[in-house]
Amino acid sequence: MVYIPEALIEEIEELKDLGKFDEAIQLVNKILSRDPSNEDAILQIADIQYRRGEIGKADKAVDFLNAQKKNNDPLGLYIKGLLEMEKNNWKEARKYLSKAMEMTNATNHEILRCYGLCEYWYGNRSKGVGYLKDAFSIDNKDAEVIYNLIQIYILEQEYKEAQQLISYFNKYQDSLKFVDKQLAFYQNKISLFEKFIKAKKLFQIRK
Repeated sequence: MVYIPEALIEEIEELKDLGKFDEAIQLVNKILSRDPSNEDAILQIADIQYRRGEIGKADKAVDFLNAQKKNNDPLGLYIKGLLEMEKNNWKEARKYLSKAMEMTNATNHEILRCYGLCEYWYGNRSKGVGYLKDAFSIDNKDAEVIYNLIQIYILEQEYKEAQQLISYFNKYQDSLKFVDKQLAFYQNKISLFEKFIKAKKLFQIRK
């Protein structure tokens, strides 16, 4: 497999962050022209297409990668599950994420997070909440896990638990980890959640 220099990876990542996807693909294609089966490059193509909203094209790249790995690579299975989630194919997503979770001995909090959401939206709500809690136990500084849990607690009308996590977020927000969203996104969403909970409490008092 052709080695991809760290500087080139950083350049590709920077282009993606700037939304310059065509330029990023051009750089990745230079790698693939020398090594069509380069796994890192294939994952980059999948990520770029995913960010562009081209789920079908991202699917093809990941399917190719998983075929190479004979569906035995947890990263490829996780990404495939993530893409199926984007299409609301919860049953299919569960299948891929379940295998990825098994292969990582349920120690990867991101896989647990996604699997928990799949179970919840598939209808296994209690099971889904359990996996989200497990994800939080493994990494309690992942902003997306906290956000998902607050959202689910509110849907389940578990307002006390939701408020506790909101307080946790407010206390530790400067030390949280973010992947594809910035702190401002979570601040805005969680502020709305908190206002909703306060409104519900006020409504109950007036009743």
